[in-house]
Amino acid sequence: MLKMSFSVLPNFFGFVILTVFLTSISNAQTVEETISVKMTKTYKKSRLPGFAVVMVNKDSTLYQNSFGYSDLAYKNPFANNTIQNIGSISKTLIGVSLMKLVDQGKLGLDDPINTYLPFKVTHPKFPKKPITILHLATHSSGIRDTPANYDFKSYYLDSKLQKAEVITQGFTIEEKIFLKKTKKNNRIPLGTYLQKVLDLKGEWYSRKNYYDFEPGSKYEYTNVGAALAAYIVELVSEMSYEEFTKQEIIQPLKMKSTGWFYNDVEMARFATRYMGKKNAIAPFYELSTYPDGGLKTTSTDLGLFLQEMLKGYAGESEFLSKESFEILFKNHLSVPDGERNGVFWDVFGEIGVGDIGHSGIDPGVYTFMYFNPTTGIGKILMTNANGDKNQKNAIAVWEEFIRMETLFSDN
Repeated sequence: MLKMSFSVLPNFFGFVILTVFLTSISNAQTVEETISVKMTKTYKKSRLPGFAVVMVNKDSTLYQNSFGYSDLAYKNPFANNTIQNIGSISKTLIGVSLMKLVDQGKLGLDDPINTYLPFKVTHPKFPKKPITILHLATHSSGIRDTPANYDFKSYYLDSKLQKAEVITQGFTIEEKIFLKKTKKNNRIPLGTYLQKVLDLKGEWYSRKNYYDFEPGSKYEYTNVGAALAAYIVELVSEMSYEEFTKQEIIQPLKMKSTGWFYNDVEMARFATRYMGKKNAIAPFYELSTYPDGGLKTTSTDLGLFLQEMLKGYAGESEFLSKESFEILFKNHLSVPDGERNGVFWDVFGEIGVGDIGHSGIDPGVYTFMYFNPTTGIGKILMTNANGDKNQKNAIAVWEEFIRMETLFSDN
């Protein structure tokens, strides 16, 4: 899953004007009505198929609504209970899972990964420098995604749902290549996939699967490294990552419309996903490395997850220990390119400054989930489209939505 990490800081004078404008409107409307009017205009301008937005604090849902369509052909409305995959936001569950195991005394973040693996993973250019779990969690392990080891190996089409040949009309050249390379793939067990890529004797092993920097010294985003962390969760917990997260996260938080695979969710509510400049329909794809980006959920369920994280940040949750929440959201990595990472959570700036969360991109989806540690307000955007134009429009919607926070934080 591609992750977009950035901090949105609106122009100061534009921000002041917007705040005054919204405040004057809100005198005649409720805050919810004010946001809905603004977001309806934003939706029409965006030309996105559909999207859902949620704003929460640790105690309640402040605002939730959906706009547009989950399916353009049938004019099915995008709703608060519409289901879609959320891309790399899924990785935040890996972070929570690791901290669950830390609380249980079963692992430490500074442990070398080879303490747990049944095969050996060593950076070929720095063989004496052990890769740790924290290196994986902060994307500083040196493990590298390539089209050969990830894009064209992890993705596969669901044969039960994909009953017909994928129509590629309207796809970009890159999308057509991706579909051609992946259409014959089948699901590979998580451990088997990782062994093939990272084990010196693995079928897909290459020195190109690693960057040139020493583990812990630089940030480079890696889905393969995230999947490896999830595999360690499997090994330590002695259950599949899918089952561990259901038992420890999804069920306790009452995320009733959430699952990792299509057969885990109600497909009648699943959004049609659109790709490229002409909104071609994305096929039913899955990932062998499903922990890094395969979670399927609703804006309502994801809001429940974010709300619990806000409680934890405020020291009011028993979901993890207070110490584990602090570690989860702590900046563990400050490197020259400016990236700062918690345990699979983006941390923009030091604690208390900037937003904390994650975003996600995958064929037909673009998603954001961040909270403001100063105001204690979290925001979510889920849309069923990607591609250069759609991504630009989704960012514009996200920027507009996060400005609405002032209506609550100023009260």
